Amino acid sequence: MYNYLMLVGTIAKDFELKELDEGKRVVQLELAIPRSFKNQDGEYDCDFVRITLWDFLADIARDNLKKGNTVGIKGRVYPHMEQLASGAYVPLNELIGERIIFYDKTTKTERQVGKEADLFTEDLD
Repeated sequence: MYNYLMLVGTIAKDFELKELDEGKRVVQLELAIPRSFKNQDGEYDCDFVRITLWDFLADIARDNLKKGNTVGIKGRVYPHMEQLASGAYVPLNELIGERIIFYDKTTKTERQVGKEADLFTEDLD
């Protein structure tokens, strides 16, 4: 069995890099993914998925991504329970990112990172 998922969507909110006590860095994105069909009102709905990026990928996200960018993220699904402020627990599926694909290449920095990412993936495949 494989735990592998590829999502393409738009970054829905601003985010920030957090540094943990152990020296690890983490970014949590919210990815908006439009559905390919219309609802009863004739509008396209959108699903929102939490994406967590660690260390190297967190640095890339901080330096090259912002709200409104379209990205593809490959990763693994991490199902867990999260406690709300009311004390109730709710199930949550989040994606732990393992690779980022840039679809918006509008700045020089993004083009360079995209090329470096392509070279990196060629070595792995």
